[in-house]
Amino acid sequence: MNRLLAFIFILGLMVFLLGCQSDQKQTAKIQKTLVESASFEHHFTANLSDLNETRKSAQSIYVELISLDINDQNQIHQQIDKAQSYTKEQQKLLEEATENFQKAYQMVVTLEEPIQKMKDKKLKKQASKLITMMNERKNVIDSFFENYHKNIETQNTFYQQLADENYHLKNLNELIHEINNRTQSMEAIIQEFNQSTQQYIDLEKKILNH
Repeated sequence: MNRLLAFIFILGLMVFLLGCQSDQKQTAKIQKTLVESASFEHHFTANLSDLNETRKSAQSIYVELISLDINDQNQIHQQIDKAQSYTKEQQKLLEEATENFQKAYQMVVTLEEPIQKMKDKKLKKQASKLITMMNERKNVIDSFFENYHKNIETQNTFYQQLADENYHLKNLNELIHEINNRTQSMEAIIQEFNQSTQQYIDLEKKILNH
């Protein structure tokens, strides 16, 4: 009887140790993936910073264009050329930002499988919450990207109509109103994204330091 109890105890201990080893393996896999994902997030953040600076430069040209005398066609065309070069740069940076965030996102969602294999309930809950937060962040940033693309399209339409000397002031004013409204929406969206990102980073640090 004592030998049977000893065998059961040893068997239970082996299961426990295997469980611990499995958790260590899954935790290491999760931490490695998060570090790799963070590298893409770093590039994404740099893209957004460059995008913001380029947008400010484009905005200054846009404001100057609005204030120019409609009869000063030479000055208008010069500013339109500058504005269109900034638009191309924004499109490039927007594509890079989208690609880098997508890579970061795809890496994080692959963690669902190792998370399911974990025994540590606390870490499992934290990692599951991180995936949920990443999905929420993706929805927000996708909205930002969509609005940004639409704003670039509207700005291009504005520049094209302004370059055409047969434009209607009413049409230009409608485009200006649309651009301004969408820009305000984008600022609110990116603010929401930044707040959720800080929460995501805080939780990510807890998992990495586990």
